[in-house]
Amino acid sequence: MTTKETLHELVDLLHDDQADLARMCLGDLADAADSEGPSLDAATLASLDRGLADAAAGRIKPISQYERDRGM
Repeated sequence: MTTKETLHELVDLLHDDQADLARMCLGDLADAADSEGPSLDAATLASLDRGLADAAAGRIKPISQYERDRGM
């Protein structure tokens, strides 16, 4: 499975109330990938890969818990 296919599957798993936050995060990544903008370094790309692997393996928490943990 490609990374984009994995991302599509993860988006499909999101609840509607989580979609806006995901859109903002993906928008930030798209902005960072802009050829006119700064590129992502190897450490950042490795971190993203680890995060995608965690999500694919089900090692994620609901956005409501994430927000509670951060006092949001």
